[in-house]
Amino acid sequence: MLPREHRLKKETEIKKLFQKGKGVFDVFVGVKFRKNDMNVSRFVVVVGTKVHKRAYKRNRIRRRVRSVLKEHIAQIAPGFDIAIIAKPDALTASFDELTRSVVSALRRAKLHE
Repeated sequence: MLPREHRLKKETEIKKLFQKGKGVFDVFVGVKFRKNDMNVSRFVVVVGTKVHKRAYKRNRIRRRVRSVLKEHIAQIAPGFDIAIIAKPDALTASFDELTRSVVSALRRAKLHE
C-alpha cells in the first residue's frame, strides 16, 4: 500500500488529471501526469473492465503496480499527480515485465531518475 500522502483520491482531481494531463504509453501501462502544487507526487492506478471483467484479476494488476511504485517512489520526481493506466496485456505480464514497463513509461515522461 502506498503511504497516504502519495494517494490521489478525489474524483474531481482524477478527472482533471485525465482531461488536462499529458500522456506517455508503454507496452503494458500508460502514464498520465500533471503538475501539482505540492511537495509530493500522488498516484492513482486505473485498471478498467476492458482489461478483464473479473475484479480479482483487475485487483491483482493494481496490487502489482502499487508494489512497483512503492519500490521506486524515492526516484520519482515530486510535485506531480500521476495516473498509471493498465492495458489488457498487463494480465499476462510477469512482475519483472510490469516493473520494466512502469519504470520505462515514467522515464519517458521524465518523472523517474
